[in-house]
Amino acid sequence: MDKVEGFHRFEVRNYSLIKGISAAKWVRSGTFPVGGYDWSVVFYPSGCLYAPRAGNMSLYLELMTSGATARAAFVARFVNPATGRSRRIQHSGIGQYNTTGTAHAREGISPMTTAALEATYVDRDSDRLVIEVTLTVMGEPRTSAATRLGVPAPPSSDLPAHLGRLLESGELADVTFQVRGERFAAHRMVLAMRSPVFKAELFGPMSESGCITIQDVDPAVFKLLLDVIYTDAFPAAMHDLDEDSSRELARHLLAAADRYGMDRLKAQCANILSTSLNAHTVSSTLALAHLHGCHQLKDACVGFIITLGMDNGSVLTSREDHPHDQQLGCFTFLGCFCKAVASILRIH
Repeated sequence: MDKVEGFHRFEVRNYSLIKGISAAKWVRSGTFPVGGYDWSVVFYPSGCLYAPRAGNMSLYLELMTSGATARAAFVARFVNPATGRSRRIQHSGIGQYNTTGTAHAREGISPMTTAALEATYVDRDSDRLVIEVTLTVMGEPRTSAATRLGVPAPPSSDLPAHLGRLLESGELADVTFQVRGERFAAHRMVLAMRSPVFKAELFGPMSESGCITIQDVDPAVFKLLLDVIYTDAFPAAMHDLDEDSSRELARHLLAAADRYGMDRLKAQCANILSTSLNAHTVSSTLALAHLHGCHQLKDACVGFIITLGMDNGSVLTSREDHPHDQQLGCFTFLGCFCKAVASILRIH
């Protein structure tokens, strides 16, 4: 930190004329510059009204530069007339001096009683008191240039990985699912936290026992469903499948997600199906969207049909691989198609 020191000698002449004046009466030195600011010393022979101890003299340093702020400290010394040497009386400590507005512009000390001051430091022959002040004005702190040490970004959360390993190990599992001959161990609390349907089945008034049988879900699909529940990640295994297999698995996973109230997974499956529509799958996908309340997927199917200019016959012909929902597909398509046309023509 930069600092500038200055020295000022203040002689109070004709001391007898101010001896015994009331508190708050003062004598001021001339103005002197230190550190780019103007200063003066203010001497209260009988102390000031807010001196810490009654009967003590007071000495203040005052910043005289208007509209300024400075940090400074001073040391007061009184000259002994008998020896001619000055004696350090008190250090003020670093103070904040401010002349902006109504801010405080003074810092002071009250080192001794007025009686002690007059007995030791007032020269009776010359009737004067000599005060020496050493003033230190503090500059702004200086810092050396330094290279900012980068802190590596924190790693991504490993909670899904831990939960995935918990599911895989079956440790602390408290419920078992029997799915078409295959058994899956799981944890009630995790399932209830992620699925409102599992929560009702496992903790509701009709909660089931420790082993639950499921007949209408394929084991492979149920395993993927559990993986999503524990890791909140779409099954990576689907990326390794061809388009037809991935589409078929997405259909079954969408149905399972709808059954167990997993809306995010349901939307992910719907997105896969909407981006893989073709003339052979659009009608079955439309029926699936209607059955499970996937409105955006349903709109995508209708838009695809209108874009291709497909008629109802060609749509039904494309459903030979899913003959069990032809009737539903027919009525679903007609209803959705009419709604789409009505929307386009603004018919209500």
